Amino acid sequence: MLRILLALKLAFRKRQLSRHSSTSIVKRISFLMSMLLGLILVNTSGMILFEKMVFADALWLSFTTVTTVGYGDFSPVTFGGRLITVLSMYTFSISLLSMIAAEIIEARLMTTDKKRRGLWEWKGMKNHIQIINTPNEDTERYLKRLILQIQQTPSLQDTPLQLLTRKYPDGLPDSLNKLKVIHRTGSAEDGNILQTLNLEQASHIVILARDATSSLSDSISFDILNRVMEMNHSATVVVEAVLDENRERFLKSGASAVLRPIRAYPEMVVRALTHPGTEQILENLFQIEGDSLHRVEHNFTGKSWKEILLTCIEHEIGLPLGYMHKGAIVINPSNASLCAGDALVLLVKEGKDVPLQKIIDNI
Repeated sequence: MLRILLALKLAFRKRQLSRHSSTSIVKRISFLMSMLLGLILVNTSGMILFEKMVFADALWLSFTTVTTVGYGDFSPVTFGGRLITVLSMYTFSISLLSMIAAEIIEARLMTTDKKRRGLWEWKGMKNHIQIINTPNEDTERYLKRLILQIQQTPSLQDTPLQLLTRKYPDGLPDSLNKLKVIHRTGSAEDGNILQTLNLEQASHIVILARDATSSLSDSISFDILNRVMEMNHSATVVVEAVLDENRERFLKSGASAVLRPIRAYPEMVVRALTHPGTEQILENLFQIEGDSLHRVEHNFTGKSWKEILLTCIEHEIGLPLGYMHKGAIVINPSNASLCAGDALVLLVKEGKDVPLQKIIDNI
């Protein structure tokens, strides 16, 4: 018996020393459960043999003993019954049950820690938004604004969101944790990491440029895009391109929308997610080249918005998007509403001057 005790002690000590390097707590719990079940069966057999109990009563006594409930409805009275209870239940089984409880608590703590540090694989993720990569600069502020914009967009607000980033190996900052997002820690260039994101089940995928000023980011994003397309051809995939000449390459590789990494306006990414292609119009408005917005000073009153629209189109003045009134802007009012303002906001064709006289004569 002493040899058995020493052997069990050494085995348990060995398992304790290796517990932090073990890859499966489940195996340890299974091992302990098997030992516990074996001892319960030994005690049950002893109760049948020495106490002449039926199987059901003997098993009940074994369970109430190992859990220290002790109802007192059954108890061993013979020397053999008491001896086997002391050896199988008091000496080993109760200790094993404590070890199992400790293992379960440790498993829960490890799971919580893995989730906090982004090491947990969320196997149930589906129909989610996956953001791959994070900006090197001003990461927290940008992600907070981007996530808030996504969560405030009606068509996306109930969609689960997961981040893949190398930035937060010790857990997301509080400002992002409050937004209830899931994150995975790892490098997007690692194909094994991408395999853990359930990309084949994602509804939207965003590949951000790691460095908004480096063309090397495009090479990294191009490789990630190709890996993504191998797993999912149906998702809306938005990619940031640092160099305009790489846009066509991204589109040919399967991207739904490609845009510049404009860090001050994460709303552009959300626009591309919900209405791919419209982000190009918004981007063009930031450029000198192409159609541009003009504010034209002109006082008018008593005009319906429909009348203003038709007049501007008929005389090729430009496309009115709104008007200014006492410092406030009114954008795209209803056609029937009567308008009064001191300036028009027009979208004017590239290379054309705003025909101010036509505005004065007709509006």
